[in-house]
Amino acid sequence: MKWAIRSAVLASLAFLSVGATSEMTAGQFLAAMNKAESLGPAALMSSDVRALRAESERVLTLYRSDVAKQAKAGGPRHSCPPPKGQGKMKGEELKTYLTGLPAAKKKQPFRTALYDFMKQKYPCK
Repeated sequence: MKWAIRSAVLASLAFLSVGATSEMTAGQFLAAMNKAESLGPAALMSSDVRALRAESERVLTLYRSDVAKQAKAGGPRHSCPPPKGQGKMKGEELKTYLTGLPAAKKKQPFRTALYDFMKQKYPCK
C-alpha cells in the first residue's frame, strides 16, 4: 500500500514538473517567432510553429477566461478587450512588444507578457 501511494505521489510530481517547465518565457516565444519568420513558407510545416501556435492559443484561452471571470464578478478588470472575434491582434504587434521588453522581462512567462500587452492594448476606460 505504501508503495502505491509513493508511486502516485511521484507520478503527480513528475506531471507537475513537466507542466511547470513547459511554459515558455517571453524570450523563448520571441525567439520561436523569429525562427518561424526566418523559415518563410516552410514554417507552416514546422513543429516549432505548431508549438508556438499551441502556446499562444493556451495563453489566450487563459486570458479570456480570467477576463470573463473578472467581468462576471463585477470588480475591477485587468483589461477590456472587445468580444471574441471582433478585435484584431496582429502577430507583428505582439512581436514588436516582446522585442521592446527589457532583458529581465523577457525571462518572465509568456503568459505574463501577453497579459501586460493586452492591458496596454485594451485598457479599461
